[in-house]
Amino acid sequence: MSYFDSLQLLPEDPIFSIPRLFAADPRPNKVNLGVGNYRDAEGASYVLDCVRDAEAALLLKKSNKDYLPIDGDQKLLNLTKPLIFGQKYLDSLDGGLFITQTLGGTGALFQGGQFLCQTISKDIYIPDVTWPNHKQVFNNCGFDVHQYRYYDHRSHKIDFNRLCDDLSEMPQYSTILLHACCQNPTGLDPTNDQWMELSTLIKKQKIIPFFDFAYQGFKTSPEDDAFPIRYFLSQGHELLVANSFAKNFGLYGERVGTLSVLTKNKNSAPKAASLIKQRIRSNYSNPPRHGAELIAEILASYELTKTWVTELANMRDRLKEMRHTLQAGLQAKGDGMDWTFLKNQFGFFSFCGLNHGQVHRLIKDYAIYVPANGRINVAGLNAHNMDYVVDAILEVIHT
Repeated sequence: MSYFDSLQLLPEDPIFSIPRLFAADPRPNKVNLGVGNYRDAEGASYVLDCVRDAEAALLLKKSNKDYLPIDGDQKLLNLTKPLIFGQKYLDSLDGGLFITQTLGGTGALFQGGQFLCQTISKDIYIPDVTWPNHKQVFNNCGFDVHQYRYYDHRSHKIDFNRLCDDLSEMPQYSTILLHACCQNPTGLDPTNDQWMELSTLIKKQKIIPFFDFAYQGFKTSPEDDAFPIRYFLSQGHELLVANSFAKNFGLYGERVGTLSVLTKNKNSAPKAASLIKQRIRSNYSNPPRHGAELIAEILASYELTKTWVTELANMRDRLKEMRHTLQAGLQAKGDGMDWTFLKNQFGFFSFCGLNHGQVHRLIKDYAIYVPANGRINVAGLNAHNMDYVVDAILEVIHT
């Protein structure tokens, strides 16, 4: 008898099982609209020119492969602060700020969640429609994970009044998870006025905001997309930010993220830093350096940063074009159905309202791979497959 005979076999991750199933599918007309990776107009994986140039520059510098400090590449961290918070807001900051490099945005969520759970409160509130891994990450942090209402499936809009109602019932010192922009999976964000209202309510309730900032630059611009975080900073909130460079630098496999902790008192930030660094040391010791050096190389160079902003805008524009083309196709062929709500969504994902049965049919009958919640990665759409996808969606809806 094995020591491990009593183990239970858990199901595969619902998102990361899609590439394996897609690769094994022999049908020539298959379409992958699953994992949130950017694809170009030909459906190919895309590496940014600024990343290629930064890699070439690093080769010439012959940088070493020594361990990084526990909190990561200091050049990256110094350049990330103004990217997230804005230099003018940092200059006016009265409190303390600690930032550490993490293993992607997921690692930032886990490190920040574990820190909050073990020091402040075991209650965290996440949107009722959110990235599926949020619940799993925070459960593993030790949190009691609760939900607040965010999305109205009938109107395809943010359920803002009920969101505020739920927020008003949250206990003091609990944590609320907020998507800073391009909410995953709905693509819907509060307006700036709504963010201001949420700031007031969260401060009144004495709740800690924890921002998941995975898509900076994919809604409007790197500057504008940081509005909620910078506004909350200006209003004196203590807050956390989990930032990812996977999407906006196309460095998915390099696993580069950061965790920021903003405190009211400057003396509190070093204390938070000591606790988080101790946890990192006992977990993975220190983060990888190559991706961090690439991003630092880009952000430290005026020319490379200019190229990055241009490439990011091109990716953002293509996502917008694909979403609008999808909406127009569904509208034109949809027998009077109203698909205009798709135009209000931003970022990688489109929430079309497909149910589990319809998603199953898309995969089974049409080789169109979509997660069970119906979230479509619009980066997987292009001129070659758009009509096919539109016709398939309408077919599974109407039959």
